[in-house]
Amino acid sequence: MLAKHKTWIIMTIVTARDFRANQSKYIGMAFSGEDVFLTSRVGRVKLTPLYDDNVITPELQAKIEAARKAFREGRCISLKTHEDIDKYFESL
Repeated sequence: MLAKHKTWIIMTIVTARDFRANQSKYIGMAFSGEDVFLTSRVGRVKLTPLYDDNVITPELQAKIEAARKAFREGRCISLKTHEDIDKYFESL
């Protein structure tokens, strides 16, 4: 008779507000190998450590340049306070 083994998947799910308040904690957990998910009304995002300093792909560079252009042209949202940030994330 074979013994049945249970596999437990342990993950941490945090709200955007909790993540902002405890960023170092959750980033440290992700770097130590734990699965950490940031959740919002839009969905979940997994925190994934990057160990390679050369992670800017041509596609990402194009997005960065497009964002810089939009900023220069005034096509952006300005969030100056924590309350502004909370309202913005809650509106998503």
